[in-house]
Amino acid sequence: MLDTPASEQVSEDRSAQDSAPSASRERVLWTVGATLLVLVMVALFLRGVSSSSGPGGRSVDGLPQQRPSPVYALSDALRAQLAIEVTTILEKSSPAQHHAHGHDFGDEYEKQELRVVCAVDPFGVEPVTATTREEVKTVYAQHMCAVDEFGDPWAKSIRVAGPLAVTLDKKEPVIEVPLSGEGYPEHVRELIPPYFLESAFSNYFDPDTLEKARDRFENGQKPPPVAIS
Repeated sequence: MLDTPASEQVSEDRSAQDSAPSASRERVLWTVGATLLVLVMVALFLRGVSSSSGPGGRSVDGLPQQRPSPVYALSDALRAQLAIEVTTILEKSSPAQHHAHGHDFGDEYEKQELRVVCAVDPFGVEPVTATTREEVKTVYAQHMCAVDEFGDPWAKSIRVAGPLAVTLDKKEPVIEVPLSGEGYPEHVRELIPPYFLESAFSNYFDPDTLEKARDRFENGQKPPPVAIS
């Protein structure tokens, strides 16, 4: 048998010694990387929980919990008064008239005299300096209208929702809704002034207003009378 030269033995020993630390380093790096990945995933999860339930975040159903604060804010009293008036205007409209406004409840309902129940949450007016109903010419608001389809609950009703504009200084109120479908954001910008766009796109809706609409829808109640001061 031939003996392995000493130089080759030293080289093999060094190679074996070098490979052991290398494998150890790889295990350490893999462990550290996996740990960091877990920590990042946990942090993202906690952030998601916080943003879905914390102040100013979004609720579980996707609606913001906090009303945006536009440059020209409405007083609570004027908002409540305008909400009642616009709700009454919308609910006096038939499904066919709603279709003319830009709503789409479906062709099968347009020729039927079904009750329409609405919730309205105003977020702005023109002129922006208006502080009383008599000064208001146009109302900008979030709205949700549902067709009362033979006793079905609110959750199963056919609904339309989004920002709208209602002109009040005409002989008859003029209701305008952004065209749905392709280009919808641009249609909103064409209808709503720039200083109210944050509110228009926020989808915020006063939860009490929605709850009262649901209750009226399911119990056949009418909105309170309009009081103009």
